[in-house]
Amino acid sequence: MRIFVVGATGVLGRHTLPRLVERGHSVVAVARHPEDVARLRRLGFDAHRSDILDAESLREPLRGCEVALHLATAIPRRPGMGWDLNDRIRREGTRNLLAAAQEQGVRRYVQQSITLLYGDGGDQLVSEEHSLAPYPRIASAFEMEEMVRASSLEWVMLRGGSFYGPGTGREDVWYRQAEEETLVMPGDGSALLSLIRVEDMARAVVLAAEAAPAGAIYNVVDDVPVSYRELYNYVAAWKMLPEPPAGGPPATSLGCSNAAIRRALGWEPAWPSYRSGLAQ
Repeated sequence: MRIFVVGATGVLGRHTLPRLVERGHSVVAVARHPEDVARLRRLGFDAHRSDILDAESLREPLRGCEVALHLATAIPRRPGMGWDLNDRIRREGTRNLLAAAQEQGVRRYVQQSITLLYGDGGDQLVSEEHSLAPYPRIASAFEMEEMVRASSLEWVMLRGGSFYGPGTGREDVWYRQAEEETLVMPGDGSALLSLIRVEDMARAVVLAAEAAPAGAIYNVVDDVPVSYRELYNYVAAWKMLPEPPAGGPPATSLGCSNAAIRRALGWEPAWPSYRSGLAQ
């Protein structure tokens, strides 16, 4: 298939593109900056300069594509960076891409989303049927999903857990904070979170592009929701450091099930839990 990818140079896009090619697909990748376009072309992709916030720039690269993947985000990486650009990508960008994809006759559309939309799940294992409870910071993700649902495309939604792995910097921060003794458990550390290695998320994107039924929504998380206490103790143990203290600002407790994507697409995580995912 000819597959259009926006967000090609992001953390998820960098892991998704080579996997698409390895499965025999033709990839059309777009990027905002000339140097990124040049890099993508050297890597062998059909790359174009385009911006999801510029509707007109999307039309020509989408021509002849059967599938569109919206993997674009702008998650703040440094203190002081705001969420405005990420919100614009979710709102304006999604609107632009949906319109251009429909205009150009794209059949399938895959949207990266987030499990955080479920809000606090307490001790239960949350499935895709769980009601959504978005808080203000992620309201744009809820609006993004609503736009996708309302489109006439054969859409698929992938709600990813908390990313870690190559390129995310997530575990690097945990290890550094453990060494600096600034790694603090939220509350008493009992809140749950569902993680996903970025490579496993990329594999889910490829399978969704190939075979997911229209209107499907899947949680893409590993097999074992973990408490902050267990996770942070594991991180500290690798560095032979003391147990991180409790008492940080409380966190949402959210452990999610991946049963639906396992059953429908045969996907399973190569890193079933944080234990193998964080092995040194």
